[in-house]
Amino acid sequence: MRKRTAVIAAVAVLAVGGGVAYAAWSSTGSGSGSVGSTTSVNSTITPVDGAGGLYPGKTVSFSVTINNPNGYPVKVTSISAGASEEVGGCAAATVTSVAVSNPAGTIATGESGTYVLQATMKTDASDACQGKAFSLPLTASLVSAA
Repeated sequence: MRKRTAVIAAVAVLAVGGGVAYAAWSSTGSGSGSVGSTTSVNSTITPVDGAGGLYPGKTVSFSVTINNPNGYPVKVTSISAGASEEVGGCAAATVTSVAVSNPAGTIATGESGTYVLQATMKTDASDACQGKAFSLPLTASLVSAA
């Protein structure tokens, strides 16, 4: 009989204890979090080398570096065409480069990427264009690559 009483008492204790846990109140919480976005910083294009060897009708390769001052990686989606300015009697647009769409590669945060472009001298360039250095203004379009 003692065993039976002990088992009944144990079951009663579990039932009461289980009832306490079941009777616990529950609640939920609400509110909001806060985050902010960064602001993009414009990149710069810098010549790597001044390719030589231009003469009327000739195309040469030249390289530029595009930096990424942003806190996130970027992809260059395009580099504009360029046209030389007037240089010492050599007419403007005597040397041109073609636009480049979707050049390969991603530029990591705080890094730079190098891109090879093509420049061509017009076939009717004047003698005043001999021995000159030509600057080709360029614009790069970039998007976040995160």
